[in-house]
Amino acid sequence: MNLIIATSNTDFAKSLREKLKEVDCNVLDIVSSVEDLISTISEYPGKIDGILLKTDLAKKNNDYRLEVLSDVVLSIRQTPEFENVVFTVLSDYPKGHPLLAEFLNMGIYNFFARNGIKFTVQNLKDSFIKPMSFSIALEYGTVNKEIPWRRDLTKPQTLEVKFVNPEAETQKLEQSTGDIAISDNSDNGSESKKNPMDFLSKIPKPNIPKPNISLPKMAVHEKDTTNESLDDEWIFEKNENSFTNKMPVVGTVLIGVAAVQKHLGATNTAINIAKFLSKAGHNVALVEANKNMDFDRIHSLIEGETITLSEKEFNFQGITHIKYRDDMDLSGVYTKFQFVVLDIGDIRNSQFKAEFNRSHIKCVVATADEWKYHWIEEFLLNVDSTEDLVFLVPSSDFKSANDLESRLKKHLVYPLEKHSNPYEVPEESGEVFKQLLKLYLKNHELRLKGKHLLLTALLGALISAIGFTFFIFK
Repeated sequence: MNLIIATSNTDFAKSLREKLKEVDCNVLDIVSSVEDLISTISEYPGKIDGILLKTDLAKKNNDYRLEVLSDVVLSIRQTPEFENVVFTVLSDYPKGHPLLAEFLNMGIYNFFARNGIKFTVQNLKDSFIKPMSFSIALEYGTVNKEIPWRRDLTKPQTLEVKFVNPEAETQKLEQSTGDIAISDNSDNGSESKKNPMDFLSKIPKPNIPKPNISLPKMAVHEKDTTNESLDDEWIFEKNENSFTNKMPVVGTVLIGVAAVQKHLGATNTAINIAKFLSKAGHNVALVEANKNMDFDRIHSLIEGETITLSEKEFNFQGITHIKYRDDMDLSGVYTKFQFVVLDIGDIRNSQFKAEFNRSHIKCVVATADEWKYHWIEEFLLNVDSTEDLVFLVPSSDFKSANDLESRLKKHLVYPLEKHSNPYEVPEESGEVFKQLLKLYLKNHELRLKGKHLLLTALLGALISAIGFTFFIFK
């Protein structure tokens, strides 16, 4: 994938270029000023897959020249040579800024707004391959009227684009130079206005049709930049799952499975994870950390009984099931098993909330339906820390999971294959669990390997000692 990085911060651009190399992205060039953007991309006809645009590109001294930046991007978007080039915007401004709304109107759907949320370079790369969904990008189309801008974006506008052959009408193009003629149908008469795109007439554009664009008149206001805060450092996470950065776990690995709402499949998911671990040869306990009494019903069905059995735990499919009881003590469980899976379910008012917060792996069962996203928002308010949460979406596909991950920004989202029997692990779900648990599985494999080597060494020493004794007394 060939990209152009456009930002006035060259140090940031160089650092990002190195990070993009790690995910097999080739940065063709770095553009540090809006004046150079068109001339630079004209040097790579048909070779550019995407432009990573930072909103500081047009900044000159204390003037941010955002209107100029918008006009330049519009010219590029309306030029056939670049119509398939994908834009991803790193915005120093929050949702509601008119610049982002104008970009959205141009058909740009990829936005990363500065809001303190970390994002991965891999997500950045993915935005060029598969743009964010329109429903997510639409959030950037709502304009904050308190921010000064040249026109009212809440009113409908008309846009007329006309392309002219530069070879046939060279003289005419020298006069127009792709400038934007601005007029307002609501005013009496027509009024010409010097356009901020005048500098483009001096930039060579070989073999690229130049647009003549007519827009409704945009009143340019003096922009108050005193209250705008710009910080040049963007934070990127490493292109790895957050789990791989943790210290190896000594002892029991605790896996918490909660849900954003009831009846989304937390128990099925917890059983599926426990079965995956059991099938891999690990010693697993599955704890009913809720008051639904599902484990009592499962136990009765297994035993062919119609009454609730008094035992506090039972073994099935290589998994030790521990039923919920008011007097249950988990401290003993944590010392006996390699992995403990907590089936917490709905975390609201749960007495096991603290156990979820201290779990090594925090799984959140959710739905990818957009009209139920508020369930996720409510869930995030009910946990002490939102760090390291991993969202699992049963009966979903990768597209829905990717859309949800794009909306959540800082959390991983995995789809789980639809299945009727939780004690059978579908192939795709198994791959998800393997990715989710890879650090801890590797750690326990090393410990088991060490134990086997120690036992082999002791057995060898014992055999040698017996042989030596037999030889002496023979």
